[in-house]
Amino acid sequence: TQVGEEASWLAVIAGTYHSLALKADGTLWSWGANHFGQLGLGDTSGRWAPAQVGTDEDWTAVSGADFHAVALKADGTLWSWGRNYYGQLGQGDTVDRASPMQVGTDDDWTFVSSGGSHNLALKADGTLWSWGANYYSQLGHGDTLDHLSPEQVGSDADWFAVSAGMEYSLALKADGTLWSWGDNYYGQLGLGDTSRRGQPVQVGADGDWTAVSAGTYHGLALKADGTLWSW
Repeated sequence: TQVGEEASWLAVIAGTYHSLALKADGTLWSWGANHFGQLGLGDTSGRWAPAQVGTDEDWTAVSGADFHAVALKADGTLWSWGRNYYGQLGQGDTVDRASPMQVGTDDDWTFVSSGGSHNLALKADGTLWSWGANYYSQLGHGDTLDHLSPEQVGSDADWFAVSAGMEYSLALKADGTLWSWGDNYYGQLGLGDTSRRGQPVQVGADGDWTAVSAGTYHGLALKADGTLWSW
């Protein structure tokens, strides 16, 4: 069923029980469940129809997970709101936020992806950063401690794309290689086994991957020849 009558929507993403969308004018909208303030509207009341998040008109990307959201603005700043039990808002604490709050002071963020309770983000220099829940090592730091603020994953600066799953992560490098880490109970890391990985590990030896998406417990990816792969 069509949502309203407007024809100015640019991008949309679905969280667990809520939705987020961007319009061509740079405004951000949300609706659905709001128990933890994941709609970013300053309260915890659910909405049955799209409601504008604040008054800003410079949003460029948004990603919603279980009960929190992260978004980017045109100036390269990173913002977050919603549930923060595992530090997934990147604010250095575990306090929920019902309105968007800037994450740190950096203004060189280019891409962000939210998993169940963790996030992955890229900076303009090609570095990869993560924060939030880490029980299954889904942050890629080689430990199982939650990280309350963004921390760089390794020292590589050639990351191209990232996608955060429920408790695992997938990413592509500029050379077309595919990497994974975190929980692997269902083989979602694509490494031929079900063993967990604490840091990024290359998936196979191919160097022609172009896009990747992490589902709850399975992954999908595209190759340069247009073929689709899953695991």
